Amino acid sequence: MISKTLMKQTIKSNLSLWLILTGLQAAMVALVAASGTNLQQTALAYYNMLPGLISAVYVIVTSNKMIASQVDKGTLAYVLSTPVKRSKVAFTQAAFFLGSLFIMFSISAGSHILSHYIGVGSISGGEVKAILLLNLGLFVLNAALSGICFLTSCVFNLSKYVTAVGGGIVGGFMILSIMAMFGENFHWMRNLTLVTLFDIDSVLSDSSDFIWKFIVLAAVGTVTYIIGSMSFTKRDLPL
Repeated sequence: MISKTLMKQTIKSNLSLWLILTGLQAAMVALVAASGTNLQQTALAYYNMLPGLISAVYVIVTSNKMIASQVDKGTLAYVLSTPVKRSKVAFTQAAFFLGSLFIMFSISAGSHILSHYIGVGSISGGEVKAILLLNLGLFVLNAALSGICFLTSCVFNLSKYVTAVGGGIVGGFMILSIMAMFGENFHWMRNLTLVTLFDIDSVLSDSSDFIWKFIVLAAVGTVTYIIGSMSFTKRDLPL
């Protein structure tokens, strides 16, 4: 189901940005945790917003290169002139997008665990579990956000529309999350963004409330990727 040629091309096109943002993300959490900061404080200083903003940049920029940019530039015409079905193209791009995000947050989790051990001198099984869950939460959140952007990339032929619609939605979610932090008068804005479903407090308190929220995020990602792929395979393309 994966086109090796297209996968190599997609990796080459997005590798530089992925390396920069993944390295930045891992370095930031390592810097906070290695200073001896406990897990709760690291969650407030780092997980509360920074990784969301960093990965949002990756999601917005990368989604534009998935389908729409290639249609816009005409490069997809070459790919589809070979014996490669549209469904294979969509699956390959989706696999790259989700795979790159999973590896990004796996590295972030590993960096946090190692730096916490170095900074504090020890790490418990409960802390390892919490760190893994926090990064799993970031992954499913970004799976949902990337799914929305992937859908727009499959629907629109022009890159500017993908950036405006998909990027606008993701950017809007992040802005609402930030605004919700400015006192009780803005707290209601949390109800308007998917970012709220990344429930840090529930993970740290060892509650099970985060489970259904992570499932919702995973479902949003799954549905949007499926709808986007189906739309791409069925619509007319200006090739």
